[in-house]
Amino acid sequence: MLFLLFKAIIDLKSISEQIMNLLLQSNLKLKTAILRCQIALVWAISSIGFSTLAQRTYYADQVKEDLKQLKIELEKFHPDPYKYTNKVRFEHIYDSLSNTITGKYSLRDTYFTVLPLVQAVQCGHTYLLPDRRLLSKGNAYTNRPKFFPFSVRLINDRMFISRNYSSDKKLSRGTEIIAIDAQPIGKIMTQLDRISFYNGDGDNPQAKRYYSVREFRKLYYLWKGEQEVFEITYRRPGQDKPKSTKIEAQTNDFMERMLEARYPDVDEDTTGIVSYRIVDSTQKVALVDVRSFMRDYSMYGKGNFEGETRKIFRRLEENKIENLILDLRGNSGGLLEYSIFLMRYFAQQPFVTCKIGFKEDGLQRIKDDYKKYDGYVAKEAAARLNMEFTIKKSDGFVESKYYQERKYRPHDDFHFDKNVYVLMNSGTFSAAALLVSKLHNMGIGTYIGNTCGGAYDGCSAAQFSKIKLPNSELEISLPLGKINYEIDEKKYDKPALKPDFDINTSLDDFINGEDTTLKFTLDLIKRKVRIR
Repeated sequence: MLFLLFKAIIDLKSISEQIMNLLLQSNLKLKTAILRCQIALVWAISSIGFSTLAQRTYYADQVKEDLKQLKIELEKFHPDPYKYTNKVRFEHIYDSLSNTITGKYSLRDTYFTVLPLVQAVQCGHTYLLPDRRLLSKGNAYTNRPKFFPFSVRLINDRMFISRNYSSDKKLSRGTEIIAIDAQPIGKIMTQLDRISFYNGDGDNPQAKRYYSVREFRKLYYLWKGEQEVFEITYRRPGQDKPKSTKIEAQTNDFMERMLEARYPDVDEDTTGIVSYRIVDSTQKVALVDVRSFMRDYSMYGKGNFEGETRKIFRRLEENKIENLILDLRGNSGGLLEYSIFLMRYFAQQPFVTCKIGFKEDGLQRIKDDYKKYDGYVAKEAAARLNMEFTIKKSDGFVESKYYQERKYRPHDDFHFDKNVYVLMNSGTFSAAALLVSKLHNMGIGTYIGNTCGGAYDGCSAAQFSKIKLPNSELEISLPLGKINYEIDEKKYDKPALKPDFDINTSLDDFINGEDTTLKFTLDLIKRKVRIR
């Protein structure tokens, strides 16, 4: 029904066919050598154009034109641009930005000038990503950028090293970073919150802070530019006196090698398939960890989401599990079909999930985007869109007949009707937020963790395009579909779901590698505490 992956599939298919045609002709070794030379030539040519574009100076009228075009396309195509910021306020933000544009601008200056208008929409799927021109020394592909070489965690507004990818392996997990380049961490985080390109749905400070920490290396680079060395003030665990040291910046390649060498048991992939384990056989407790609803191509031949999930719920029944912990922390969403499939294991009666609609201009934009690609898949996608989106509404939207009409039945086999405890945080977003909202609205589950990153009543997503600004060529992710969750708003009227128990990681648990939220949940189960 939805064609989120068609564009990527078309691109990959075209590229792979070209490569295979080259390699299958006559002498394989010769063709391989030629292909490598061609690739090197393409990279060299693109680097020249890339560097020239990135180092350009943009004049005030060009930046104003970019800002104006951004506003026009957001208002014309975004399905709900004024959901969180009304039109009067949005116009005021635009006028304020436009009136301050004078003189000459670098690409970075232009980025920070147009960013507030994107942020004003407060839509988690609408974001201005810094492209490689902004994350590269000298603005060239051939120069690999160097970053702050640590993964960090924020606990009670204090920053601690989670993983050390630097050449100095003495700084261990739990070391507090008090300042970077003489800037206190509180001041740094306030600035990164301001320039964060992700923010969740609506005015959600917890979500903004979550993404500021998750994207710390990239945001700090975007703010300060590339540095060869960072001077950090730190305090080791159990010590009172701060110390200072200089740490060399490192490339992603170097940090990946450090990850493999120092943390061989750690998997940083966030698109893995659903997993399952029994955490307390006495209390009959199992944990199902759903890290993502994205399609995992690495699992082809090994299973799929539906198949693996079905196996898990069969095991839950076989092991007579009484308490299920459903971990959705950090699940940024993916395919609605996966979210709905999982939902059916808990629902007590048939249900409608949501309504999906597009502005007519938005639907036409999707079709125009498909016309840029050749092949059967693109043509089939356009035909399916015409067939699916046929319900015209008085507000100018065209809705999907499939989602509006279809009721999903609970699974007959391995249905789970015991105690459910849902772990969530500000990284729980999109299709994962749909699952959280629907289960909560159905009266299922006890919710532990932090405020959900996605809105309770729906989001803008389904199909995506890009806004490419005419002068700077900065690109903005543009959702075109409006997804309204089928919920009873009388049961919960806040913009984002807050947990029944708001739990933050304790410093001792962090240092010892223990999960504070999971420990708290296990204690609730032990004391037979449940909210619904």
